[in-house]
Amino acid sequence: MILRIELRRSIAPWAGLALLVVALGFLFLLSGPWWKVPAPWTGNTTTTALWLRFLLVFLWPIAVGAGAIQGMRDSRSGMVELLATTSRPGWHRAAKLAGAVGALSALGYLVVFGVGFAEVLGHGGFVSMTFLPVLLVGLLAVVAGSWAGLAIGRLLPHPLTAPALAVLALVVSVVAWTSVEAGVLSMSYTRFALLAPALGQPRGALVTTPASLDLGQAAWFAGLAATGFLLLAASSVRARLVSLVPVVAGAAIALPVLPASGNELLVPDGVAAEKVCDGPICVSRAHAERLAALAGPGREALAMLAKLPGAPTRVEEQTAPNFVTGPVPRDPGVVYLDFQRNDVLFTAGADDLRLAVLGGAGLPSCDPPYGASMADWGARMIAAAYFTGQLQPLPEFGARWAVREDGPVEQAWAKFHALPAEVRFARIVALRQVLLTCQGDPMDALVPGAMR
Repeated sequence: MILRIELRRSIAPWAGLALLVVALGFLFLLSGPWWKVPAPWTGNTTTTALWLRFLLVFLWPIAVGAGAIQGMRDSRSGMVELLATTSRPGWHRAAKLAGAVGALSALGYLVVFGVGFAEVLGHGGFVSMTFLPVLLVGLLAVVAGSWAGLAIGRLLPHPLTAPALAVLALVVSVVAWTSVEAGVLSMSYTRFALLAPALGQPRGALVTTPASLDLGQAAWFAGLAATGFLLLAASSVRARLVSLVPVVAGAAIALPVLPASGNELLVPDGVAAEKVCDGPICVSRAHAERLAALAGPGREALAMLAKLPGAPTRVEEQTAPNFVTGPVPRDPGVVYLDFQRNDVLFTAGADDLRLAVLGGAGLPSCDPPYGASMADWGARMIAAAYFTGQLQPLPEFGARWAVREDGPVEQAWAKFHALPAEVRFARIVALRQVLLTCQGDPMDALVPGAMR
């Protein structure tokens, strides 16, 4: 009965509704990165859960602030002394209130994920259960935030407490996010940033969080939730001091467990990124439908590359997280194709897929993602043309503008094509070395001074 009354008369329904409206407003009314490559939120259920964790930058302060508003209720209504005279234990009433606020706040968050799950199904995305740890830690963070807000609101029943606490939670969340988000404001990574619930952008549709991150944050938010509840129920100074033990213990457990480096915050999803192979040609399970289209052109391209020293023998989809601050991973024995960042490959035909494997003589760009230069595009196109005999734009977004009549790439190709066969071969080998080590100018390895 009391729980039903709390559900109806407390701020709990409005807290859940606020989380729902704000999250869906961000996702559907703004054309944010969650709609774009390399990690559309409709492509994979785990990616959906990761984007919700990203949105906790804005959602968590709402949960904390709503909890604080509710926590001030008894004091603002002059009911503290009256309730203290009742025979019902304080923790019993606190449990009803905390249960109502925490449950409906978590329900709002869960409904947003349900909408995302439906979007993944509607867009033909990949569905697996690896989203569960990401989602459950997010739910725990929402509950912990609302309970911490309840406790602080009860301890500091001032009209400014709730707005000040919400603003403080927002500032802390944003500062923590800049630490875990690669390439933002050049903030250095620190484990303490992971004591806030928000994560950086997924930067890939085949990634998830590591177990160390899930376990560390679960321990911390469980401690924070326990402290929030105990403070809400405490009626003495001693009880309040004892209530701080769980949050201190949670931090002590979490900090050594949390990832030591910002590059360890995302790992390949063990289900979505699992290799599905046809001989030496492999794609991820999430993109298994492209294997049949890639197998033939991939084998043909490997046969062309076989004349090079240390030639690659496999073609695989790149499944590692995409970071904005450095080049993608590379291996002299493997040609990596990045379906996540280069969505042109999803609709590419046999000729374009063959070109994608031959580009750069089987090696990717050394430029940061989304920052490829004319020299890089041109060198990798000329390398592909060395095997096919014809200069063609690579199947990459933006690459087609690099090829135009009498442009610098065409002029460089004409000079390269006029060289003796043994010189061209030696320069292709030199290009592979440049792209393997990311030291030197790739175009200068083929046609020195061509882009100056």
